[in-house]
Amino acid sequence: MSTYCISDIHGEYDRYIKMLQLVDFSADDTMYILGDVIDRGPDSIKLLEDIIARPNVHMLLGNHEQMCLDTLGPVPEFGARQLWQSNGGGKTRSRLLYVCTLPQRGKILRFMAGLPEFMDITVNGRRFHLVHGYPGDDRHRRLWGRPAPYRPPPLENCTVIIGHTPTSLISGDDKTPLSIWHGNGVICIDCGCGHKTDLRRLACLRLEDMAEFYV
Repeated sequence: MSTYCISDIHGEYDRYIKMLQLVDFSADDTMYILGDVIDRGPDSIKLLEDIIARPNVHMLLGNHEQMCLDTLGPVPEFGARQLWQSNGGGKTRSRLLYVCTLPQRGKILRFMAGLPEFMDITVNGRRFHLVHGYPGDDRHRRLWGRPAPYRPPPLENCTVIIGHTPTSLISGDDKTPLSIWHGNGVICIDCGCGHKTDLRRLACLRLEDMAEFYV
């Protein structure tokens, strides 16, 4: 039994399936996805439906899922559609509105509305705090916050795992394939899926031994 974390798949269903195959993901394993499954890439709906169908895959809310809910939820927020569109949400919106059936769309939106903003888990006695953006007391920070290379650890005796920020933006390395970034008490696993660069990869971290996998 193994515990895995991935983040920011952004519609790249093929990479997601290849990652499950690479780690030999089974019914005895657990996968945590730290948000931003949707937008930019071609297969956001297919990804969400796969995640919904797997009882051992647990997803957190990302800022892209929140933008979707702000736009298509029961009380749309002013300016939400424009913000979502500018962040690559156009294809997801079109598929939800014009391709999905009404029950299918309702199931997906209810699923996203029920996603937690963070999770605290313990693996082999080691504590982990999982969150999309950055730990904090307010939703905006948890969904949109970003790490800084020399910031002190955000939590005591706990390793924080985040997505949201492509690791090349933290490391400053835009010449080599993106890889997992290790900071002070923080690990960022967003390796650029959905972005228009050949250096992007989907990263996966196994929490039992901190092994890294890439596709």
